[in-house]
Amino acid sequence: MAGRIPQHFIDELLNRIDIVDVIDGFVPLKKAGANYKACCPFHGEKTPSFTVSPTKQFYHCFGCGVNGTAISFLMDYDHMQFREAVESLASTAGMDIPEEAQGYQPKQTQSQGIDLYELMTKVMAFYQHQLRHHADKDQAIDYLKKRGLSGEIAKRFGLGFAPEGWNNLMSEIGNTAAAQKALLDTGMLSQNEKQRVYDRFRHRIMFPIHDHRGRVVGFGGRVLEQSDKQDESKGGGPKYLNSPETPIFHKGSELYGLYAARGGIKEADGVLVVEGYMDVVALAEAGINNAVATLGTATTPMHLQRLFRHTPNITFSFDGDRAGRAAAWKALETCLPNLQDGYQVSFLFLPDGEDPDTMVKQVGKEGFEKLVQEATPLPDFLLDSLQQQADISRLDGRAKLGKLSKPLVEKMPNGVLKTLILDRLATLTQVSAHDLVQSKPAPSQYKKNRSRSPQRAVSMTPVRRAVSLLLQYPEHRAEFERLAIIEKDQVHGIAMLHELLGVCQSNPTVNTAGLLERYRQESFFSTLSQLAQHQHNNLDSLPDDEVLPLITGTIDKILEAQTKAKLIAATQELDGLSKRQQAGALAENEQQRKAELEEFIRESYK
Repeated sequence: MAGRIPQHFIDELLNRIDIVDVIDGFVPLKKAGANYKACCPFHGEKTPSFTVSPTKQFYHCFGCGVNGTAISFLMDYDHMQFREAVESLASTAGMDIPEEAQGYQPKQTQSQGIDLYELMTKVMAFYQHQLRHHADKDQAIDYLKKRGLSGEIAKRFGLGFAPEGWNNLMSEIGNTAAAQKALLDTGMLSQNEKQRVYDRFRHRIMFPIHDHRGRVVGFGGRVLEQSDKQDESKGGGPKYLNSPETPIFHKGSELYGLYAARGGIKEADGVLVVEGYMDVVALAEAGINNAVATLGTATTPMHLQRLFRHTPNITFSFDGDRAGRAAAWKALETCLPNLQDGYQVSFLFLPDGEDPDTMVKQVGKEGFEKLVQEATPLPDFLLDSLQQQADISRLDGRAKLGKLSKPLVEKMPNGVLKTLILDRLATLTQVSAHDLVQSKPAPSQYKKNRSRSPQRAVSMTPVRRAVSLLLQYPEHRAEFERLAIIEKDQVHGIAMLHELLGVCQSNPTVNTAGLLERYRQESFFSTLSQLAQHQHNNLDSLPDDEVLPLITGTIDKILEAQTKAKLIAATQELDGLSKRQQAGALAENEQQRKAELEEFIRESYK
């Protein structure tokens, strides 16, 4: 297929990268014998059961059954598409995807042959140019200065200016039908009922929004101050205007400032989630570089997954009024299913009328950081909010507290935190934790898409064991060549082994990961993955001195079984010929066949 990434490139990529380095960048690994271990990032656990093999370039969790290659890990953990994962690993390895694959782009990232990511980079450059050179630039610059922003911060965040007028961007970048269509697809142009096309953003300070790979996917525009008499070409509309949902921009999965804040989050070992672009930029101006903002939506499970990849500590900042507390409660409910032990979520409630932008100007960097440190932990916010809805001095009030808390606590994954909250509720209601709520696994966002219960073990016939061993130890391919005498239609599963053996023979350096990635799109990929991680002696990996004997013994069993099957078949055929001979003379070819069978049986019993 045109544009498909060649298999030889994927083989070379998997040979160059080290899965240990890839996974360790997301989940800290510890050496454990020949392998590395960690608590599984895909389900909650206290004892590490997630194993990474540098030899096989393969990972497997003995708790939930997840397994795969470095490509699989990025697809599962970072929610990448296959091509995205390959591109990310190739970039790390300093490899360029071959030209025959370069022409391919996922359909949703192109419009009229124009790459939408490249187009959005041009749009950002256009707005930045306007901020430096447009005749009305002083109005935008004065506004930024008034808000206390320096040129350095404006440059760091790529701020720009959308001048007043209907077609500034369209005239500059959308001067062809294809470009205009692409700008419409990215939401940078709008079209009214009369089919008139015009710039969506006008008379606004522009905030480019980057995805987790640093690509511009959308914009937020803050309208400049204007009088009621100014016409619509000078912006109008809401104070803040975001890009609409597009093929490359999804508000529920992106966070403003996250790409730029990665270093600050790591340094602070925590992230601050605020409500607006200007809050993020103002905090950065004050030296607080670990803030991100949702894009006009409530916090989503995808937001949390992205944030928890960077830090286990999240603080939400909300106004202290009723609306702010309502928004905080929604965030709390979203957090509960994702709140594994070790994660800490807190809520910072600012005084009425204040936001992070105004507050940091009042108290300074240290004062604001102190407020963050003193933020209300999620368990306290949860319990305090519930108690405000029930009078626990009354019996029916305590019953109400139990009823209100049950569906919330049931959302939480089993663990220490859930137990502690149940114990606290048991004290408040004077009812046992067991009676309050039955402990059961909470449905995480990940489980909605993929089952995390241990997979049913594949029954290990001798041929399947041979396939498993070849997948795990392809360097011993020469031993398996003895099975080449068995024709593919003679033994179930032998055809798969022959195919794997052919791959190993033509690619002497191929490893487990390289073998598996050849069959990602096949219906039997899951079975192969299970065979690739099968424990042959209830250990993570076989000792070196046990590998060859097990391979030899398995091959001997297959050959013995095949010989026995042939002997049984030969005996049955010979009996049939003998009976026919007793009833009458055999044809010449039948006599010859009878002699061959008798010779085969005699040789078999020697």
